[in-house]
Amino acid sequence: MVKVRNVMQNYELMLLINPNIGDEMDSLLGSIQKVISDNKGELTDTKILGKRQLAYPINNMNFANYVHLDLKIDKKTLQALEEKFKFDQDVYRHLTVKIGK
Repeated sequence: MVKVRNVMQNYELMLLINPNIGDEMDSLLGSIQKVISDNKGELTDTKILGKRQLAYPINNMNFANYVHLDLKIDKKTLQALEEKFKFDQDVYRHLTVKIGK
């Protein structure tokens, strides 16, 4: 049997978040950080880019808060994060890009 080891990869993650959540943004980012740290990953940088107008309405909203995260995680953690975003009403869209090899 071949044992597959979990290799940490660098990712950039862009989130479009409900602009009306206000103080709940910190708890949302905290829950993302918890998923990452529970799976022995690392959140290397967080940039809150602020509220920006969308090219087209999403959930009858014309604006969203943009958040950019730099991560060092394995594939299992990435799947857990994407599953979390799928069921979170405040995350309108997300895009994950693998950096490097």
